[in-house]
Amino acid sequence: MIAIIAVPAAAQDSARKFPLGAPFKVISISGFDVQKAGMTLTISAEPQTNRWVGTGHAGCNTWNAGVVIREDQLDIMNIATTRKFCGKPRMTSEEAFLQSLRTAQRWKMDEKGRLIIEGEAARLLLTPAAGAKPPAKKSDKTPPQKPATQPAGR
Repeated sequence: MIAIIAVPAAAQDSARKFPLGAPFKVISISGFDVQKAGMTLTISAEPQTNRWVGTGHAGCNTWNAGVVIREDQLDIMNIATTRKFCGKPRMTSEEAFLQSLRTAQRWKMDEKGRLIIEGEAARLLLTPAAGAKPPAKKSDKTPPQKPATQPAGR
């Protein structure tokens, strides 16, 4: 279960600078290379409530959480994960990542377009990711699909 916090309009305006909806892949945790672990983060608005939620992959498990963004401050709370078990190295990296999210305090973008999240436990360095699914490749042999038609009156 996720607890999501409502954000005042003034805070919503300042958070527009944050790359909402953009998926990021974790490159390092406090300088330790974790690119092969496949950890990801996406913060987006929940359409029904206009609150912010964080989602992603923690290395072994998927995660989600409530998020509050105020200017350069970041608070990720009530993190929930699936409960799969992987080998000890992967679980150790996952716990370091989740602890980094729990204690996150500040965010910024660097000159290379990377997201930096800093907090009490660690410094996360993330790079823009292509998304969860790679784009479909078009084949010369497959004809283009016709768009679905909508029923009359809509």
